[in-house]
Amino acid sequence: MTFDDALTGLLALVGRRVDVHVVSAGESPYLVATFGGVLRAGHSMTGGEPTENESIFVRIDAEPETGSISLNREVYRGGISHEDGSLTLQLGGVEMLIAVRGE
Repeated sequence: MTFDDALTGLLALVGRRVDVHVVSAGESPYLVATFGGVLRAGHSMTGGEPTENESIFVRIDAEPETGSISLNREVYRGGISHEDGSLTLQLGGVEMLIAVRGE
């Protein structure tokens, strides 16, 4: 899955409730963080036309708190799109599972 495919998949989840699990991608993987909420539209940090160093921030609304995830073209290493729309993304030294939560 290319970066653009991953971005398309991520943006297709906007408005859906997701759980995000961040796992270290080292020799001995371990859970780094888990959080969830409704995925909201984000924005490009570079502005204008996409570049090699493009970073996209997508907000996660977990009322009353708000968080975000970053999809960075420079550190993107690959990804998998699952049948239910969930995504597994490898970003530098971590893997991020963005799982669609049952409605």
